Amino acid sequence: MSALVDGVVRGEAATLLVEGEAGIGKSVLVRRAIELAGDAGVVVFRGDARPFERTRPFGAIARALDLRVRSSDPRRASIGRMLAGDGAAVEDKAVPSAGARYRVVEEIVDLVETTCARAPALMVLEDLHWADESTLVTFRSMAHELSHVPLLLVGSLRPSPRSTELDQLVDESLLSAARLIRLESLAPGEVDTLVQAQLGLPPGALLSSIVAKAAGNPLWVVEIVRSLTTEGWLRRGPALAEAIADELPDSLHDLVVRRLRYLPAAALDLLRITAVLGDAVSVHDLAAVAGRSAVEVVSQLDEAFRARLLDEHADALVFRHQLVHDAIYQDVPQPVRRALHRDAAGILARTGADLLQVAGHLVRGAAPGDLEAVSWLRQAAREATAATPSVAVELLRRAMALLPAGHEDADLLAVELVEALQRAGMVAEASDLAEAVLGRAHRDDIDVPLRLALVSALSLQNRTSELIQHAEAALVQAPGLPAAEQALVLVQASYGRTFSGDFTGGEVTARRALDLAGRADGRAMTVWSLGAMSVAVKTQGRYGEALELTQRAVALAFDPLDSEARLRHPHFFLAMALSDSDLIDDARRTYQLAVDECEQLGSSWLLPDILLLSAELRFLAGEWGDAVTELESGLDLAQEHGQRISVAQSRAYQALMAAAKGDDQGASAALTDVESELTNDAPCYGAEVVAVACSTLAEARGEPGKAFQLLLRFWEYDSEREIRYYHRYLGPSLVRLGLALDRRDVACRVTAGVEAGAALAPEVPTVQSAALRCRGLVGNDPELLVEAVELARRSPRLLDHTGACEDAAAVLTATGQPAKAKELLAEAQARYEAVDAGAWAARTAAGLRRLGVRQGSRGQRHRPSSGWESLTPNELAVCRLVAEGLTNREVARRLYVSPHTVNTHLRHVFQKLSVSTRTELAGLVARSSTLR
Repeated sequence: MSALVDGVVRGEAATLLVEGEAGIGKSVLVRRAIELAGDAGVVVFRGDARPFERTRPFGAIARALDLRVRSSDPRRASIGRMLAGDGAAVEDKAVPSAGARYRVVEEIVDLVETTCARAPALMVLEDLHWADESTLVTFRSMAHELSHVPLLLVGSLRPSPRSTELDQLVDESLLSAARLIRLESLAPGEVDTLVQAQLGLPPGALLSSIVAKAAGNPLWVVEIVRSLTTEGWLRRGPALAEAIADELPDSLHDLVVRRLRYLPAAALDLLRITAVLGDAVSVHDLAAVAGRSAVEVVSQLDEAFRARLLDEHADALVFRHQLVHDAIYQDVPQPVRRALHRDAAGILARTGADLLQVAGHLVRGAAPGDLEAVSWLRQAAREATAATPSVAVELLRRAMALLPAGHEDADLLAVELVEALQRAGMVAEASDLAEAVLGRAHRDDIDVPLRLALVSALSLQNRTSELIQHAEAALVQAPGLPAAEQALVLVQASYGRTFSGDFTGGEVTARRALDLAGRADGRAMTVWSLGAMSVAVKTQGRYGEALELTQRAVALAFDPLDSEARLRHPHFFLAMALSDSDLIDDARRTYQLAVDECEQLGSSWLLPDILLLSAELRFLAGEWGDAVTELESGLDLAQEHGQRISVAQSRAYQALMAAAKGDDQGASAALTDVESELTNDAPCYGAEVVAVACSTLAEARGEPGKAFQLLLRFWEYDSEREIRYYHRYLGPSLVRLGLALDRRDVACRVTAGVEAGAALAPEVPTVQSAALRCRGLVGNDPELLVEAVELARRSPRLLDHTGACEDAAAVLTATGQPAKAKELLAEAQARYEAVDAGAWAARTAAGLRRLGVRQGSRGQRHRPSSGWESLTPNELAVCRLVAEGLTNREVARRLYVSPHTVNTHLRHVFQKLSVSTRTELAGLVARSSTLR
């Protein structure tokens, strides 16, 4: 423990998990960490999760950081208001998600990082096995995102109970080099030492046999010794302490209960009420529920304090240990417990207590048919929905269980639960419930909201065929649907058609949505319709039209600013259109705006796609160092949010970069999870790029036939659906391989298709270049291929440029023009070397050797693996800003990237520069001539 505290003082980050059974000594170890940290001048935050507060979002972390509306610190008060549902992220009702919780988590992470920028900190969260989901998500985020700040993150937990979320936290922490201490039971000799420490004398034989009942549990050992002392069954001799009787119970629970018989009746009754209220209870709440004055409460519990059953912490009465609380709570008969919980809920509600606190008692105490409890649970769920929708789900499920069968509010409650499920990310369950209710007799007034919710849930799951079916049904079966809501349904249906491969249908549907949105004067729906139409249009190869549509959407959302229209993220769609049109610099700036807006709005559902498509742009433009970082951070976030739309093509880009460096093993590993798309009857979005990556690997291994078949399958699949988006990826390679394999018929057919697509986008240089490459290869025409190179040079797109150079060089060589061929091969080689694509650079070098060029030793052409020269431009920028003392979020705002991307950049920087703290990095920056 001392080493960890010393490390955080030096500026290092660390995560420690302490696991052990109740009473085994976790709290003792944690207290030692707190003492050491305090002595070292480390700022200490401590919070504990509580078993009765799982319906209280961010409970432990809020206590640790004092996140209250009335906090004296404005930053903490602001987060406190967000937790209370005031000032949370603006909600996108068309795409319900856990965005508000994401915003709260990000604010908490930034608060902790800001604190660590001033002084090293220790964050202790105890009893994580009781923690609500939001606290666990925050712990994981701090461990992942603050791995380069002076923060020692400590969590204690029992082996059970263990939720899925806690298992995930433990697994991820261990994979990220967290330390895990598993506390085991004391050995017999250690038990004797503990007894001697309690009594001042070593134990005799009988006493040793009695404490052996504790099975090495330190708390139980101490309780046995205290009980023997209280009962008068302990005799102290000159050399030993010995028991004179062995009549104690065989469990700690029974031992604690036995001690209760010595309490006065009034104290015992009050202690049981205290146990029902929780393991940490305010005197005010206890007095209200018990119907006594605060003075009476304190007086009557005096014996419980004397018996060391209770203690005090801040302004609360706390049980000395969770096991003590559990024993007393379980000793109350279950029917009595339920009644006490229900009474407590009613009294606390009438005294103005937090509805989530009231709900916690209702979950444990309300009986079926309790309509008042149902009403309170629904109110509490509405409060929880914005910041912690998973809590709202739990409360609404309980409310449904309490509602009598056939009650008139059952359908209304079902709609509320569907919406909460969607916001909690449980979209499959949301759609199942919505379909079940719509499939039976239901209230007329819930039909439309439920159909809209179902369409949204199916869209989030990318269940395209069902989405289209239910969208059309919603329009037919709800004829009175307002125009704006009809537009909403049609936009979702447009995406369904587009991502199922029906791009013309997607375009037609988006046009219907656009017309309705215009009639309803709905600017937000108009913006969303334009975005949907741009995706369908660009996939058909009409890039100029897609650009016009997205520019119009941005103008509608921002000139003047329309807050609801802004939620449709028009800059994201514009960035895609700019990238597709070879306007790379403009696309880069627009993606930066999209990332910044996504962070501001808390749109967690879209952020993975923005990061991954921004990474795609860097890959295409030959900025591979930064592409690696952004792909890594984007894929991590996509996994965290369950967002898979852009995953396949992103894995393919990773594979292509690995293949270019000659790392076939790394390329194959990147494709492991997505290679199945090659044989899928309905391949996912971006599967064409997977085919390109696999084809590239096959050709490098000397399997041109396999490479050809992979590309041909997807060319034919796309041709049937009028998909022209991937012509630049598939066409030239397929023509080259077709000619090499004596499949001229295929080469000619592909060439005609690429040329037809190019006619739709005369303004896009690389689209025109691809068409000229295909025609030049088929016709063995060097002039067309040289022209293709000239067009490709107008765009930063790396592989379009190098591919055109290599194709042209091959035909120039075949037609007796080696001098020009040498120039173009050298041009391609230079670009490959600039991105450290050693294997592909070697391919061009081999071509040059065949032409008689002897390059000799060219020296190091790849980026070094360590030192300042190994850093990418963005990594250097991050170094400069971190050295100025900026936090990850502040750096992200300066660079218009996500804090997640900054964190990944830092992880790479620390590895390349062999530093472990931001302080070390700042020192290196100050001494470096590179950054001056």
